[in-house]
Amino acid sequence: MQRSVQDPHFHEKVSAWFLGPRAENFDLLKELFEGALDMHANTRKEYHPEDGEFITSAIKASSEFELAVDKLRTHIRLVTEGLNGWSVPFFSGRYMGHMDMETSMPSILGWMITILFNPNNVAYEASPITTVIELEVGKQLSAMLGYKTENIEPGEPEPWGHIAADGTLANMESMWAARNLKFYPLSLHAAMTQGDKPLGFIADDFKIPGTDELFRDLDAWQLLNLSPSVILGLPDDLQNQYSITSDFLTAALSPYLVQTAGKEELREIYKITDEPLYLVPSTKHYSWPKAAALVGIGSKNCANVPVDTNARMNISSLRTLLQECLDTKRAVYSIVAVIGSTEEGAVDPLDEMVKLRDEFAAKGLSFIVHADAAWGGYFASMIRDEPPLAGHEPMEGTPREDPPREFVPSMTMRRSSITQFEALCGADSITIDPHKAGYVPYPAGGLCYKDGRMRYLLTWSAPYLAQNTEGESIGIYGIEGSKPGAPAVACYLHNTITGLHKNGHGALLGEATFTCRRFASHWSAMSDDETPFIVEPFNALKDPSEKQFIRERIFGKTNEEIVADKVAFQCLCTLGSDLNINAFACNFRIDGRVNDDVEEANYLNKRVFDRLSITRPHIDPKTVPLFLTATTFALEDYGECVVDFQRRLGLETESGQDLFLLRNVVMSPFQSAGDFVQKLADIFQGVLEEETKNVVARNTVSNQVHSFLMQGEDDPYLVYRPNFYHANGRQQLIVRTTFADDAGREQYKQARALYPDAYFQFNSVETTIEDILTKMEVEGTVEPQGVPTTGDAILVTLTITDVLKNRPLNSRYRDGAYPASYTPFYLYGTPEQIYVDHILVRAPNAQITALDPVALSVQPALTAEQLARGVIAHAARPEAAMQPFGTGNTVFVPGATFAVEVFEDPNGAAAHGPGLAQGGSKIAEGTLGLGAAVFYDGVALNELEDAAAPSGRALSSAATSRFARPQKQQWTDAVKNHLRVARVDGAPPPPRAGHKGRGKGRGD
Repeated sequence: MQRSVQDPHFHEKVSAWFLGPRAENFDLLKELFEGALDMHANTRKEYHPEDGEFITSAIKASSEFELAVDKLRTHIRLVTEGLNGWSVPFFSGRYMGHMDMETSMPSILGWMITILFNPNNVAYEASPITTVIELEVGKQLSAMLGYKTENIEPGEPEPWGHIAADGTLANMESMWAARNLKFYPLSLHAAMTQGDKPLGFIADDFKIPGTDELFRDLDAWQLLNLSPSVILGLPDDLQNQYSITSDFLTAALSPYLVQTAGKEELREIYKITDEPLYLVPSTKHYSWPKAAALVGIGSKNCANVPVDTNARMNISSLRTLLQECLDTKRAVYSIVAVIGSTEEGAVDPLDEMVKLRDEFAAKGLSFIVHADAAWGGYFASMIRDEPPLAGHEPMEGTPREDPPREFVPSMTMRRSSITQFEALCGADSITIDPHKAGYVPYPAGGLCYKDGRMRYLLTWSAPYLAQNTEGESIGIYGIEGSKPGAPAVACYLHNTITGLHKNGHGALLGEATFTCRRFASHWSAMSDDETPFIVEPFNALKDPSEKQFIRERIFGKTNEEIVADKVAFQCLCTLGSDLNINAFACNFRIDGRVNDDVEEANYLNKRVFDRLSITRPHIDPKTVPLFLTATTFALEDYGECVVDFQRRLGLETESGQDLFLLRNVVMSPFQSAGDFVQKLADIFQGVLEEETKNVVARNTVSNQVHSFLMQGEDDPYLVYRPNFYHANGRQQLIVRTTFADDAGREQYKQARALYPDAYFQFNSVETTIEDILTKMEVEGTVEPQGVPTTGDAILVTLTITDVLKNRPLNSRYRDGAYPASYTPFYLYGTPEQIYVDHILVRAPNAQITALDPVALSVQPALTAEQLARGVIAHAARPEAAMQPFGTGNTVFVPGATFAVEVFEDPNGAAAHGPGLAQGGSKIAEGTLGLGAAVFYDGVALNELEDAAAPSGRALSSAATSRFARPQKQQWTDAVKNHLRVARVDGAPPPPRAGHKGRGKGRGD
């Protein structure tokens, strides 16, 4: 059962932790920082005052000093202006894109006061206080995550944690540790049995603890599957049984350790043919294959485990993979549970994964479990009780005279998620990012080990805990060398002041959770069967009838009213993802019919994303009414999960396309105040309605001018100039025509003689392709292109005598990949005049059309019947190697000759793909030479929208949060221009307060 926070004044406490969306606590921040600065200044003055002043009054009065100060002030002002003018407003409730929000005042102040000393936590002597603080933070995080940090009994593992730059490094370190753990027994065995055998003297009697089996008699499979606790205890066992010192063991093992010899040498010695696997869910963060590459495991051995329709790891699939590994004797390093996936906010079934670890360990397959809780880790505070004496008794609340806008309830996680957080204590290691849900400035990641001895696997010393009184230098354990002490202090202050329990940080996240559910209600019920747009949440409603309930009992209600309405509150609890991320997608209707084209739905979502984000230079953030982000669900990764989502959106699933969708991440405790969520939902709906109109327009067939390339003279072929992204031009069309009268034919011939270097284009009157093919006749003008002309167009009527190709180019009919060994062409004509047109199998692409007859030399020669019907030619150049073609063409140029294979075309004129370019039986081979005129277009064919479209901005074909990039050089030049002291007139200054910028079409 989920609850609202018991303390009605808790939000007032939260309000003291942040500067505030409108800098409401600026005076407090200034006061605290000034106090810290004064204390810092006194520290410097009081340190050996007998040393005297080094920056004297005379120096300060010098012109050189004043010039240097002027330069300092100028550049500080310029950078400050740039930051304030162009930075994304993470502090605002209007921002709900990435996992970014304003950081807490305790963490900000922790950074500020520490950076003045600039301690380096790589070594204790360079950071005596911040090293201790970092170790304390590791203990705080370990306790919050469920590891036992107090009253540890003899034989129980003692956890250990530290700060890393980010979750990527933490994940990489955990993988590094898992690799070294897996190979450590092999190294110990090799030191007993290989080479100089420095540990050979124990080989005859050293046994696996708790068994009668000699260690030296273990085979490779047994060595690879010793339990982690046994492996980590081996050095202590050697010391206890043989008094082997740490220094001797380090020297003895060094030549055989994976860190020294490399795992390939150990694999060769022990005949290990298959690299052990690292099993990760397909929703994994990109850091995992990156880490596998860097650690030497290889990204291909970082194997995906399928997810279910809720984007959680499929336990049945995991069990199957583990059983295969056991049956084939392929070792496993680790299985990874994502505790809050960054795209969907999903929590993997960690409890079941821990059970599988123990089950398969009993069968002889040993591995560790790692929890990637970079996003979700701090949510563990929602289930932790407040420690005794952790704070003061709550004070009597003073009556509030402010309007009820400020009441923000707190909501905990669903029971299914709580179960997984309760299971965190069973994970062997956990990644956690304070700079995500911990509200700490970047960079501040973290890694916690259930058994602190794991950290010694990252050094070149023996992995056991040496007891001494020296300060511990953290830097020897992680990947980083130098590491700042400021993040540790920032984490410590935030953790200590907010409290890592359900009445502190947990309740803060609970307020964000309540807000996230309110947003989820809008994504769930914003559209209905009558709206021209569709909004579908990734986390589906249990019953479509809930939409009406949400509209009646949640929309328009105050927070107080929802909390008082137990049924509405419980309904709200069921909405959205596991952890404060709402993924959703939009679709549209045309005349009441739901669009089923995945590409067009993706396009709508990209347009909305483009409006509600900054992916282009010179965008004034103040003109963006709210910020969302986006992602792509790749079929290869998401499988049935994305297929199910596409079905719910009304999209076809046969073509196997990826799905582009929108996301909003909720971290702010302030968005839910008043009716702000409703205001932001209304802004979103307004943008969606505008963009729906644009997308409907491009998917509506209407009368327009259609352009064709002309091949030949007497009875010319017309080759249509298509466009992948508009219903009016989404087809590849080749027809043979004849002039309706001799006058038109003669005028055409005269024009060709007058402009021998031109190519000719036929432009129809305004009509539709369907109408042209129904009438088999079309009126229009013939116009020379590519050379200066008098501008006179020839008005003609053409009669269509044959339709060679009329194939749709909708996304569902395209191939999944470009041809890997050839470039395909339609080849047609007569024995005297043969033409080709590039087969468009995939987008983006280029239209490549031979305007003059080609020189075809094949055996056997093609018959007139074959040419009249049309065949398929494969030019011996792999199209996949050249795509995307872009604007230039250096291959299919006039005079170029290619080896070709010719195939029957078994498909009718109106047949759709995919697979049309392969052809049927091979009928000839030889060479094909292009003539003097070749038409090439890699632009118009791929244009996403008309220049006059209301949003006024073209879209990148990969404009997702993972891949979106501003136009790099333009943006770099703009920033550099601003930072120059003597700026060139006309360089774009940063937006100032009250400056409207280029906000047309972006207002709320």
